[in-house]
Amino acid sequence: MQTKTTRAFRTISEAGEELGLQPHVLRFWESKFPQIKPIKRGGGRRFYRPEDIEFLRGIKKLLHDENHPIKDVQKLIRVKGANRIVELGRSVEKASRDRDLVDTVLVPERIQKAEKKPSIFSAPQPKPAPQIAPSAVAPTAEPEYVTHASAAAPEPTGLSSNDRQKLEDALQSLTGLRARWQDFKTKAASE
Repeated sequence: MQTKTTRAFRTISEAGEELGLQPHVLRFWESKFPQIKPIKRGGGRRFYRPEDIEFLRGIKKLLHDENHPIKDVQKLIRVKGANRIVELGRSVEKASRDRDLVDTVLVPERIQKAEKKPSIFSAPQPKPAPQIAPSAVAPTAEPEYVTHASAAAPEPTGLSSNDRQKLEDALQSLTGLRARWQDFKTKAASE
């Protein structure tokens, strides 16, 4: 099956399929939003330009995902302009594209990198558990995660040294976050 490029015109059924909407919804939106102006050919056949698709995607985001009433969306278009809705549609489409893992930021900037710890292949140094009176802390259903590395842990196969280093850094970061979380829980329980 051949797919159209992102710059190709779409029929109403193709536009509906791409947006996950029925054609009658697109025709209804045309009556409510005069900014939607598909090209009409012989027999009244509609062809949506890429900008129309992005506008419709923005409308769908506001109406279906964020549950705004049509009147509010119409007012937003009058105040901010149709380009604002087109930009919203573009951002939704861009966010939905598959990306390589290297292009994805997994750790937000607000989380600081943990201090360097021993390699994942060395024996971990256990952190002493804080002393809390049993009556001071309510039991939780939260599972306790225990990480133990045996001295004879097998070397991962099929990893480049760069990938291995990235995995070790990620594990160190997660270990640091877990320690900070435990400290936070301890302080919250003592207050």
